[in-house]
Amino acid sequence: MTTVQASVEPHVVVVGGGLAGLAAAAALAEARCRVTLVEARRRCGGRAASFDDPVGGGLVDACQHVAMGCCTNFLDLCRWGGLDDAIRRDRTLWFIGPDGHRSRCTPTRLLPAPLHLAPLLFGMRHFSLGEKGALARGMLRLARHRARAAAGSATALAWLRTEGRQPERVIRLFWQPVIESALGESIDLVSVAAARQVAVDGFLGHRHAADLIVPTEPLGRLFGERFVGRLRAAGVQVVTGAQVSAIERTADGAVVAIQHGTERLPCAAAIVAVPWKAAGRLVPDAIPAGDEQLAGSPISAVHLWFDRDVLDVPHAVLVGRVSQWVFRGDPREDSGHCQVVISASRGLLAEGRDSLVERVVAELRDVFPAAGQAKLREAKVVTDPTAVLSVRPGVESLRPKAPTAVPNLFLAGDWTATGWPSTMEGAIRSGRSAAAAAGGHLGLEVAGPSPGLPKNMLVRLLAAP
Repeated sequence: MTTVQASVEPHVVVVGGGLAGLAAAAALAEARCRVTLVEARRRCGGRAASFDDPVGGGLVDACQHVAMGCCTNFLDLCRWGGLDDAIRRDRTLWFIGPDGHRSRCTPTRLLPAPLHLAPLLFGMRHFSLGEKGALARGMLRLARHRARAAAGSATALAWLRTEGRQPERVIRLFWQPVIESALGESIDLVSVAAARQVAVDGFLGHRHAADLIVPTEPLGRLFGERFVGRLRAAGVQVVTGAQVSAIERTADGAVVAIQHGTERLPCAAAIVAVPWKAAGRLVPDAIPAGDEQLAGSPISAVHLWFDRDVLDVPHAVLVGRVSQWVFRGDPREDSGHCQVVISASRGLLAEGRDSLVERVVAELRDVFPAAGQAKLREAKVVTDPTAVLSVRPGVESLRPKAPTAVPNLFLAGDWTATGWPSTMEGAIRSGRSAAAAAGGHLGLEVAGPSPGLPKNMLVRLLAAP
């Protein structure tokens, strides 16, 4: 197919208004491309969604989303969208052990990476000195584990028990909550390669890598309203509440138009930025045959409204419990809201919603004194059965790249081959990659994903591929 000249201002349609689609539209708009984004829901944002607060009014995120300092593309996109005022950077991680002891763990700014982690790794009060040493050695062994070896069939749990030489208690009280929270999947299912990326890019690689990036406004407002407003100001046509029914193609397979309802949108290229099953229905010949082997992992959020604020920290990792990570709601709302996020939550609701709520509330009352005196006013459990792509051994070979066999059709989504797990950062990288590939086809110069945080010589030596 001939390449379209940039002077004709080619029209690109982006199907899907999640973070991948939003990132693709923003990158194309920067290149002065004519862009239409079509989203089936009433509000853009995809899984970065919110619902109406039944107690305090306003919006509450369906599931707490956080990024890390290593998520450079997420931070770039927030800057482009003018969202800098609505994200908070926390350097301190609170770990609350099984005995209720709190560990305030803050990487130091005074030492270079990876030595900056010493206060974090050695500050965990629920570990003995020997366990702390084993943890530090295990982190370094994982960083040195070579990429070719990491591509095998071993799971993170199996590797930690054998080559990692990690005590079971260290696995249960550090590696399990950290890896499962970062990857959204059970430690006995995720690949060693994915766990290694968490260790290297998320902790060891840079002094700011482990910073927690927390949105301070509901995601539905941030991405569904403010970011969409920025796109429209940049000339992007955003159509919501419109389900794409078909992608019209020529006899040789090239995309010529996108159809939603009675509307037909002629286009020079299309980016399909929807989950893999939806993409398979729209363009089955462009999705690899192995897509049936792609599996999702569920994440549950237990929302609780007490008659007062019960958390005295902004967030905490609760180790050795069903509740994995607890986040305080906006204290300005004075609604007594908090939410507990549980990754890899398959089977958790087998005993019923009420049983799960009772268990989570009991765990909070066990570690937060104010919760013991507070009255529970309302509870809501939100579970997404396919919240993230399960990054199991071998899955990387199944994740498709942005370009397809169809020259003017491109794929985006956190399930594609981004080099990252299924996270907000991965989704945004995928959108930028798809936009750059579409731009190349159309004769436009479109910026792709930005690089990660730079690694110093010591880190590069420890984590050489």
